[in-house]
Amino acid sequence: MRKTLQILILLTFGLNLSAQEVVIESEIKIDSTELKITQSDFEFYAYSTFDNRKTDSLIVTIGNIGTSITAIKIDLTEHKKPKVKLTLWSDYGEYDGKNTLDVELEFYELEINATEFKKGDRIMGRVKGKSKMISNNSGGYQIEFDGEFSHIIGKLMIKKKAEQSFRIIDNE
Repeated sequence: MRKTLQILILLTFGLNLSAQEVVIESEIKIDSTELKITQSDFEFYAYSTFDNRKTDSLIVTIGNIGTSITAIKIDLTEHKKPKVKLTLWSDYGEYDGKNTLDVELEFYELEINATEFKKGDRIMGRVKGKSKMISNNSGGYQIEFDGEFSHIIGKLMIKKKAEQSFRIIDNE
């Protein structure tokens, strides 16, 4: 019985690792950010990007500016193993009294042009994923996301609608 349990744990761990796919494609060219996010039956798009201004622990965030945000984060802290994360943010303590909730992902796929960047470099790529179940009063829901992004390190790149141009601001 104990051996069966160990095998099941190893299989689960192995499946979880294979569900995270990262591809580095230096030839990828993306001009704009458009990420479709599906939350329950509600569908919306994220067009804005910003980063944390730290090249040694770079995190690029894709989302929209507002009072409630579903943010997809590309964590490039470990250059050889970039990770995708999902964070929910609200302007009031919606998540058990907290403003943020980090959500585990069931799977993700990430294709980016490189893994090391300095200020002024452009990170481009495609990202797709699905969260694990998020509990709420009506039982729970999952969040899915799929799209492309382009971001200049050290800038805030903001737009609210697809047809608008980016407003680019120094992130200093």
